Amino acid sequence: MITLLICFFIFLYLLYYLSRDDFVIVRKDISTERIFNLAFLTSLVSLFSSRLFYILNSLDPKLLSPLGFLAIPYFPGLSLIGGMFGAEVFIFFYGNFRKLPVGKMLDLFALSFMVVLPIGLIGSFIVHLGKVSFFSNLIFIFSIFVLLLFAKIIYPFSGKGEIKDGSLGLMFSAIFSFLYFILKLFLNLRNFSFLNLENILILVVLFSSLILLVNQEIMDKFLAKK
Repeated sequence: MITLLICFFIFLYLLYYLSRDDFVIVRKDISTERIFNLAFLTSLVSLFSSRLFYILNSLDPKLLSPLGFLAIPYFPGLSLIGGMFGAEVFIFFYGNFRKLPVGKMLDLFALSFMVVLPIGLIGSFIVHLGKVSFFSNLIFIFSIFVLLLFAKIIYPFSGKGEIKDGSLGLMFSAIFSFLYFILKLFLNLRNFSFLNLENILILVVLFSSLILLVNQEIMDKFLAKK
C-alpha cells in the first residue's frame, strides 16, 4: 500500500505538470482542482475494479467476503488490466457528465500512468526484497519499452496536433494490452485459456481500443475527404 500511495502522489504531480500548459486545458479554463477531483475518483474506481477483477479471476474463497475484499495488505492481489479498464470507463462517463474534454483527459492520465507504472514495479521489487515473479520483471521491461516508445515517437505527434485528443490514450491501451496478452500467452502456453476472465478482459480492452482508434484517426479522415 505504501508503494501505491507514493505512486499516486507522483501521478498527481505528473498530471499537474502535463496539464498546466496544455492548450486544450488552458483554452477551456479547466482548473487543477477539477482535474485532481477526477484523478482521486478515477483512482478509487480503478483500485476497486482492479481488486474486483482479481478476485473474480482467482475465486479464492477467503477473498469473497467483504473483509477479504478490503484487506488488501493482508490478502494482496490486484489486476493491472482490471484497474486500467475501470479507469478508462470511468473517465469516459464521468468526463462526459462533467463536460470535460474526455480525449484530452484520457491522454494526460495515460501519459502519467506510463511514467508511474515502472516506478511502482521498482517499489514492489524493493518491498519484496527482490522476490518478485519473472512475469513482473518482464512487465517492468515492457513498461519501459512502452514509455520510451511514446516519449520519443508518439508523444511528439500529439504535441504537434497531428493526432486527435484521445488517440494517444487509446494507443497506449491497445499496445500495452497486446504486450500483456502476448506475455501471458508465451509464459503459460500449456495451461493458457482464452476463457480466463482476465484474458477475456485484455482482449476486450485491446479490440475496443483499436476500434475506437481506427474510427477516430482513419474513418473520420476518410469520410472528411468525401
